[in-house]
Amino acid sequence: MDLLSIIDTEIRRLHDKCRIIYYRVEEEGRPEYGPRVDEVNLHKSLSKTLLLHGFERFYRFQYEAYRCISRGDDTFIVSGAATGKTEAFIVPVIDRVLKDGVRALIIYPTKALARDQFGRFARFGFISGFRVAVFDGDTPESERRKISEDPPHILITNPDMIHYGLAGSSRFRRIVRDVELVILDEAHVYEGAFGSHMRCILERVKLTAGKLQFIASSATIGNPYEFGKMLFGRDVKVVYGPQRRMGTIYHAMISAGRLNRWTLVSKLISILASHGLKTLTFIDSQQMAEVVAKLARRYGVDIYVHRAGLPREERVKVETMLRYGMIDGAVSTPTLELGIDIGSLDAVIMAAPPPSYIKYLQRAGRAGRRGLGYVFMILGDDPIDAYYERAPSEYYEQELTPIVFEPNNDEISKLHILGIIAQGARVYRRMPIEWRNLLDTLTTAGWVVRDDGYYKLTEDGWRVLKEAGLRNAGPRVSIYDADRGIIGFRELPAALHDLYPYAIYIHQGEVYEVIELDLDRLIARVKRIGYDLGFYTKALYEAYVDDIHVEDERYVDGIPIVYGDGFITRSVVGYVIHDLYGKDADQPLSVRYLDKPVSWKYKTKIVVAMYGDGFDIEGLHALEHVLIHSARIVAGAGLTDLGGISYPSGHIIVYDSTPGGSGLAKLLYRNLERAHRVSYRMLSECSCDDGCPRCVYDPFCGNGNKLLSRRSALDILESVLDMRIKAKFDIKPRGRSTPCSI
Repeated sequence: MDLLSIIDTEIRRLHDKCRIIYYRVEEEGRPEYGPRVDEVNLHKSLSKTLLLHGFERFYRFQYEAYRCISRGDDTFIVSGAATGKTEAFIVPVIDRVLKDGVRALIIYPTKALARDQFGRFARFGFISGFRVAVFDGDTPESERRKISEDPPHILITNPDMIHYGLAGSSRFRRIVRDVELVILDEAHVYEGAFGSHMRCILERVKLTAGKLQFIASSATIGNPYEFGKMLFGRDVKVVYGPQRRMGTIYHAMISAGRLNRWTLVSKLISILASHGLKTLTFIDSQQMAEVVAKLARRYGVDIYVHRAGLPREERVKVETMLRYGMIDGAVSTPTLELGIDIGSLDAVIMAAPPPSYIKYLQRAGRAGRRGLGYVFMILGDDPIDAYYERAPSEYYEQELTPIVFEPNNDEISKLHILGIIAQGARVYRRMPIEWRNLLDTLTTAGWVVRDDGYYKLTEDGWRVLKEAGLRNAGPRVSIYDADRGIIGFRELPAALHDLYPYAIYIHQGEVYEVIELDLDRLIARVKRIGYDLGFYTKALYEAYVDDIHVEDERYVDGIPIVYGDGFITRSVVGYVIHDLYGKDADQPLSVRYLDKPVSWKYKTKIVVAMYGDGFDIEGLHALEHVLIHSARIVAGAGLTDLGGISYPSGHIIVYDSTPGGSGLAKLLYRNLERAHRVSYRMLSECSCDDGCPRCVYDPFCGNGNKLLSRRSALDILESVLDMRIKAKFDIKPRGRSTPCSI
């Protein structure tokens, strides 16, 4: 409490409206105990090993997981960070390995996490007598040969290795053929595009191996049964553990008022560092993570950035420095949500409410050194932040939103069909019918050819298979500096908004200007500036939709809506320049336009809501913003997960930013009734005249928040909720569109 008082005093000096507006203390005791190790029919050498490592007694949920896995059930274990969920599957898996001689494949989301967790299994294996190995891109050839000739009882790997290994390595395929247990740890990360990829990879494992038992371990999520069934394609038994680790956690909600939230976050980092606390700050935007680290360094804080798109050696360096307390902390995108061992941290800062409460819990689980931790969440001037500032207790009492992905993402399925064809006819002739239906599309694209009754990859097909990543559905753009070579990567469509000509790109504190974006060659050329510019840029863009295909339709509050797919074209037409060190959260310095727009087109999932004509575009545009914001509550969507387009004809289109779809548009389609009511609260409870950042403005609006009216949007919603709108099903929008959100 003394620390919270100090922080409140310090931040009030920055701005009179900056303050801690709410806090709560959470205390978690030890989980309920189950039987002792020597009371369970474990393999003798395993029982001995557990006792030597101080594991004398099961928690109740660990024993329940042991029973499910031992009798062969597909099992999904759901428990918070540092609560013992890893042991909940380690013990029964090792027991089955020792008793029955089965082979297990343990999949971690990243190579770094797989190697980080290897030590746990190795310690048990050294005494118990089973063998474990890691097989990934860094495994030396001599070790790969040894693993292939004499496969270990437990093989630890990652989705990328399975993807490439099944397609290109007969040795790896032989290992997978003998696997009987498949375990996914940290399964909650398989959402959006990554979830679609993982579903396809597991289908490929099924086609390669024989009878399989699936096990998943995850942090607390809202829909473990549905999620497990989507991943594995069959029913699962769900085992629940405690929500979070033991100890005391202080949760504090801080209002930035009209202060730039990035300035406040950097100051908070410096306050905590001055009191000797190690911090981890989460920011969902790669470039804003760089901005905050740059600002914090001005206060003398020794802090680094950890994010996707950085070379692996840079990320490992940051993890190592955190683990050994060599730095004050790190600013991270969701890359450090995972269970990588970075040591115990005192505090977690979230620069904005995370995309979902599930992610809040996952990130908060990183705090708690010595049984005491602090979790700070910053509220700025946007609709969701204002919503929770008015009712802060609701944030910590909300339901967990489902984790979703699009199980039938055609754009992602195409990549894995290429992988199956690379394995040979014996496998691809058994692939699912929905995949076989895409073979003509792959042939037309020039990625496969039919030769003497067999499908084979062309040179372009092999290139796509080798270069496409699993963390996204869109192509990856390489960022190239003439002096240093490739310094990072960014996936489309996000690359379009970060790497357009004249954009300012920040990489580990260094400032670059984008010289060229070549989407045909997937290269962005940048030039290091060498001095501090003092500003950053945001894209202005236009968006269009065509070729709409309807999969489902219904009425919501009297409004006809459809769910389906369509082609989105995004065109960056200019950019806005913002003051890097200014305290005003939203005022741009200037707006500039490109001589030639940069465009990219892709297919994705969409929701079309038809509110009918008779409403002005200012109200429709504002309502579109608020519906997208409401999806953060009702669907767990992040700031950039959904985009939107509104039309004078009364059509509002909300689409998945992920090519092929992420599942979030479908979730919004299912929950539009609730989204209408959340949107009404945002609009009706704001005290502004006719639109402000706290109700209808969107930081990613494609046209810079022009043509917005809170009053008009409220009129539309009141008509909707009173069932006064009589619109017809007509999916063809008309008039000039107003695009919003990335």
